[in-house]
Amino acid sequence: MNVRVGIIGIGGTISSTTRILAGEESSEVVALADPDPARRDSVLEGINDVQIFDDYLEMLDGVDLDAVCIGLPTWLHAPASQAALERGLHVLCEKPPTNTAEEMVKLAQLAEEKKLVCMFVRQSRFSPRLMAGRQRIQGGELGDIYYADTRWIRTRWCSGRGWRHDKEKGGGVLLDLGIHAIDNAWFMMGCPQPTEVSAELYCHFSGLAPADQIYTADDAACGQVRFKNGSVLHFAVAFSLNTANEETPDEENIVRTEFQDVKIYGTLGGIENDRLLIGTPNGVEVKLLNTAELSADPITLQSQEFIRAIIEKDQPLNPAAEAVMLMQMLDSAMESSRIGKAVPIT
Repeated sequence: MNVRVGIIGIGGTISSTTRILAGEESSEVVALADPDPARRDSVLEGINDVQIFDDYLEMLDGVDLDAVCIGLPTWLHAPASQAALERGLHVLCEKPPTNTAEEMVKLAQLAEEKKLVCMFVRQSRFSPRLMAGRQRIQGGELGDIYYADTRWIRTRWCSGRGWRHDKEKGGGVLLDLGIHAIDNAWFMMGCPQPTEVSAELYCHFSGLAPADQIYTADDAACGQVRFKNGSVLHFAVAFSLNTANEETPDEENIVRTEFQDVKIYGTLGGIENDRLLIGTPNGVEVKLLNTAELSADPITLQSQEFIRAIIEKDQPLNPAAEAVMLMQMLDSAMESSRIGKAVPIT
């Protein structure tokens, strides 16, 4: 089977995905819908015989396709995915897959009814560090996993632009960075079923934004997720935080950086970023995670996984069911902050 792919918007990782799928033996990019000619020309350089559209609905109705990849702004993800699924097309959509869990539930149900792959972009699941750590955990080396801590922090500056600070358009650090940070740890933990979320969202740095910037969404968030198996995940994310994270200042004595942490702890050992920690009678033995055999490009692996799942009629590593649970965690975090108490997930 040669999977015929249409591209709907080329934002985020979808520009790279387009070029990857065009070069794979089992897939071909046959159409692209994006209103920006310069952006289209840049992505399609060296790729021939691609039909071009400004309107993705015209592409969906006018081209024989098997699948689509969606790289539109966040608030357009759900309607574009629904339109494709309704036409019997497999979907790979940029993160977040939707703005709300309710939207994601509808997409997952539609994909299941039509027996289609509905996959969300989370290329970090294919990164060497997360894959190696997950393998160790699945192999039982860490024992029973009971605690995780994950962060994605940017030091003080207005790092988000445009819609990323507009709440009505799916902006905010929780949806933009939090989905990465939470999923990084949750994926390594084995994706246990979430049962409760307690969180706080903040919006304190609008003064760093340009005067014409809509700034209504969260710029920092922290919280805790409880799971059915008794484990707990703590998270913290920020577009702007007054921290230097022990970085060396520049010549003007300023630190402007970002950092990520993923730490997983079990009854026999732990993982702290790229370090494997094994408990011994005398303390903790420290080793580096072996990622040498998992060093392929994550976006390439993700693209190949999408095509594999379609051809083999299988669930991908980033399935719709897990996108539902991930969006439930994010929705519950927002609601918890709004009402000031923990929110159960049923």
